[in-house]
Order: sequence, then C-alpha cells, then structure tokens
Amino acid sequence: MIKKKVKITKIVWIGITTVIIVLGLGYFLNKHMIDDEVFAAGNTNSDSSDKTIEDYFPEENYNGVAILVEGDKVTSTAVYGYSNYEANEVNNLDTLFPVASLQKMMTAALVAKSISNGDLTYETPLSDFYPDIKGSSDITIRDLIDQTSGIKMDEVAPEKVLTTQEDQINYVLDTLESTGETGFNYTNANYSLLAGILSTVTGESYEELFTKEIIEPLNLSHTFFWDNVAEEDVATAYNSSLLYGDYTESASDFSRSKALYSSLIGAGNVLMSANDLVTFVQALTDGTLITKEDFSNMVKSDNDYSGAFWQTDGLMQTNGSLGDYESSVFLDDDGENIIVLISNGHELDSLSDLASDIYKSNFA
Repeated sequence: MIKKKVKITKIVWIGITTVIIVLGLGYFLNKHMIDDEVFAAGNTNSDSSDKTIEDYFPEENYNGVAILVEGDKVTSTAVYGYSNYEANEVNNLDTLFPVASLQKMMTAALVAKSISNGDLTYETPLSDFYPDIKGSSDITIRDLIDQTSGIKMDEVAPEKVLTTQEDQINYVLDTLESTGETGFNYTNANYSLLAGILSTVTGESYEELFTKEIIEPLNLSHTFFWDNVAEEDVATAYNSSLLYGDYTESASDFSRSKALYSSLIGAGNVLMSANDLVTFVQALTDGTLITKEDFSNMVKSDNDYSGAFWQTDGLMQTNGSLGDYESSVFLDDDGENIIVLISNGHELDSLSDLASDIYKSNFA
C-alpha cells in the first residue's frame, strides 16, 4: 500500500514537473518568437554609436516608433511591431497613429500665431466669444491654453458621430461644466473652445486653418483629420498583452471610436506619422512655424503646465493617450534635443516616463 502511494506520488510529481517544463519552454519559445517577430518587423537606424534609442527596448515589448533628434538632425530611430498583425503589415516611420492630446500643442501654436497677427491676446476674455459660459468674463485665452479655466468635461463619446464643426463645438458647450473658480483642471474642452475661437477670428474652420498653417507649409504628407483618412491606413490598436504574443485588437481601435474622435476638435482628432510629428516639433521650436519669441511666450507662465506642455527645470513634455494609442514628446525648452515615442500597443508601465528616461540618459 505504501509502495503504491509512493508510486502514485512519484507519478503526480513527474506530471507536475512536466507541465512546468512545458509551460516554461512554451513561454520561452513564444517570448523569443514574438521578440524575433517584432525585431523582424522593426527597423533600427542610428547615426551615433553611443546614442541609440533601440537600447531602451530589449526587455520590453513595444509596438510603435521611437525617434531621437539632436539639433536639427534625426540621429536614431527604432520601429517595432505591427500596424496590422493579421495582414502582416509592420509599423514604419510613415505609419499613421492617432496622436491624441499631442494635438493640443498644435492648437496652441495656431493660437500663438493668431496672437502674433493681432487677432487675440493672452488676456482676451472667453466672454468675447462664449459669454454664456459661467465665469467667462474672468477666463482668458491664457487660462484656456494653460488649463486653468476651471472648466471641466468628461471624455465621453457622444451617441452619434458629429459631422460638422458646429455640432462638435455645440457638443462641448452642452457637455462642459464651468466651476466659476479658475484653477488647473486638465480637460479637452479648453482646447475645443480654442478651436472655436480660432475659427471666429480667422473666418475659417479649424480644419481649414490647421491645413493652411501647419500641414501645407510643413509638407506634412502623412497628417490627417479623423474624418478624411481611410481606416485601413491607420495602425490598429492592440491590447496590452503583447508580452505573450496576443495581438488582440483593442476596444479603443480607431475603427471603433469615430464618435469619440468627432468630439475632440482641437484636442485629439488628428492622426500623424512619426516622421511628420518630428517635423512639426522641430518647426514649432526652431522658428519655422512661429517665431522663437512667440514659442517662448506660448509656453511662458508660472504654471507647471503651459502652452500644452508640462515643464520643469528647462525641460518640456507633452503626452497623448486614447486607449491603447499612446504618444509622448520630450524636449528641452529650445528644442535642441527631442525624444518622440508613438505607439499602438505596448507593455510599458509609462510611455511618458520612458521618454523622460531616454532624454535624460542621452542629454542630461
């Protein structure tokens, strides 16, 4: 009887050990297979032997693009993963990603240009345009651009796609809450109101103005608004299980989120390639798009967040997130050194922290 129990116990332990080995080997092979797939799907390039951006990704699964800029030159690029796993289409420098809240720095640049043209000032009150908003006479353009208006608005998709700018602005006006007390509160509504104000002072729709002042002069051939891009041209969003090779389409994929995008005028409904994003950031900071003085005024305030950028000790960062689409730009205040990350799915705890780490490791 004892021998029988020992035999049974031995069989059980052999079975458990076999399962552990199989699972471990399966994970090891799968992990390396996925790593190999991502490596094969990616393309890295560096003009500098000691400053390569790909060094930050070996231990993490990252689906997207990373670019390092020094001065006026891109010195390192890394491209990983798939824009469409099922179709075996890999990400590249021209892949289209929703940039989410990175659009706010573009809206801020249009505001800075309008101020330079004499159409507005940073002290212009919101009541000049939207007097029915509570406390609007005490809210300025600077408050909107620095998110200190006291306005709040949840990021909730409307029940239907908003097809006109009038519908988009009216949705914001009907949905926002103005507390009547100025103070920092990050909300898309501030930048949607700025989009409406820009249209009022220029006589052009926000999309028309954006196209004329940003897309065309910078030759951004891979920059589009949510309503004039084909779904199949946009990187698919994948959930956060890439570490285990699970390329499952995210609920936040662009194809499923048109109503939400339609409500983010001025604040998060532009799609761009990594190449175009770098071109824009360089033009914003080097005097091409607006003067360096205008850029300095745009981001100059006593707030930690100003002109669409978080700022500390001469360093600046702006981030975007729409579900599993995430992006981050980290730079110094003169735009000499820039890190750009843009992703459609990753296993990183924080894309913004990674951008900061890469910057500080290379330039601090």
